[in-house]
Amino acid sequence: MRTRLKTGALLGAVAMGVTVFTASPASAATDSWTRTCNGVKTQYDAYSSRTLVYTQKTGSSCAGHAWVRVKTNGTWKSWLHNPSKATISNSTGNYQGSQHKGCETCTVYTL
Repeated sequence: MRTRLKTGALLGAVAMGVTVFTASPASAATDSWTRTCNGVKTQYDAYSSRTLVYTQKTGSSCAGHAWVRVKTNGTWKSWLHNPSKATISNSTGNYQGSQHKGCETCTVYTL
């Protein structure tokens, strides 16, 4: 009887430990930067989670679009761009990373 009780307690503790120490999903990341065009600053905001990424442009002094791309299965996908906000979403939550920029030849920011 005593051996069964110890075994049952051990299994319960192991199960609880697995539950407590299971990794939580990665949290979202953000970044922002500015570009100056014609003496006026344009702000770009980047957001990245496992299911949603975007680059958003605030202001119109710079002609560049908001650009974004994601990494899935170890591979960077093609760039997507939009004049104000470039968004990629996927409910399965498999994004491994994201890259953002404020024009085709601008600095790339990786989240």
